[in-house]
Amino acid sequence: MMHTKIVVEGKEVLVFFEPNYQGYIHVAAETIIKHLANAQVKKIFDDLGLVNITSQEVTLYSLDGEMETLCIS
Repeated sequence: MMHTKIVVEGKEVLVFFEPNYQGYIHVAAETIIKHLANAQVKKIFDDLGLVNITSQEVTLYSLDGEMETLCIS
């Protein structure tokens, strides 16, 4: 498992991923931005702990234990 920090909508985000998914970091950021209009996603993003990405999904984990999985499109 690897990790890096990226900036999404002005917020520093800690992203975890397997080495073969490193190329999906940019797409994951775009996916998060695309879904911020959803109230549940926005709530989790505002209290974000970390993000895990694969080739098909972006999972957001909040500091209070909530999570939301977004499909990469």
